Amino acid sequence: MPEREEQRDPRTASMTPLEQQQTQLVDPAAHTFWHRVRFDLVAAEVRDISAGSVLDIGAGSGMLGDYVRDRLGPGHGAGPVTYRFDESSPILDDNLGRHFGDAARFGSDERVPSTTVAALLDVIEHIEDDVAALRSWRDRMEPGARLVVTVPALQWAFSEWDTELGHYRRYSRPRMRSTLEAAGFHVRRCDYLFPEMLPLVVKRKFLPDSDGDVDMPRLSERVNRFGYAISSASARLRRAWPAGTSVVAVAEATG
Repeated sequence: MPEREEQRDPRTASMTPLEQQQTQLVDPAAHTFWHRVRFDLVAAEVRDISAGSVLDIGAGSGMLGDYVRDRLGPGHGAGPVTYRFDESSPILDDNLGRHFGDAARFGSDERVPSTTVAALLDVIEHIEDDVAALRSWRDRMEPGARLVVTVPALQWAFSEWDTELGHYRRYSRPRMRSTLEAAGFHVRRCDYLFPEMLPLVVKRKFLPDSDGDVDMPRLSERVNRFGYAISSASARLRRAWPAGTSVVAVAEATG
């Protein structure tokens, strides 16, 4: 007699590849140095303006929220930083609400205070009209509020991996700057990140995996420590790099 198939949650069965990836990233074992380096850049802006809150737009798995709790919460620095999230996927939003509490959910009618650092970490490449999306957030931000944006870099590197994850484009540094300026932001700086990972992008472009896997790799603690040492150092020197696998921009809402 054949074994009875395990019943599956219909929501899980209908997840997009991006939702599947983000759901897997809830597991701390799936976190990588690459994520931590980006979160460090958000934390630097928090310290720069003595922000009282971080708004995670397109929060996905909520990894940034765990980072804020563990590194910017009570007992860290001048004062605890509050984490808020905004997520358009009902599946991911439900997961975030269970993990952080419904009070952390950012309301659709709320404005972003000047004491907030908003983060859009690898989000706008998933949006067809990126300028319109950024402008809608700019219109809700009070003068002085900061925005940290990261996106995948180099359009020539666009591959099946990007298509599977629902990317519309990759960015150059000039394109990222002009996109933010078109949305009404003042761009404080715009740089390439992770130049040391360029060979991996070339491999993904020209030697793609046959199974089209979009999962994040699981790295050992030793590899994560080594990767963080290299990538955090290159991030501190990011003004020098003519290319990288990501672009990071820091922008500000002005009056």
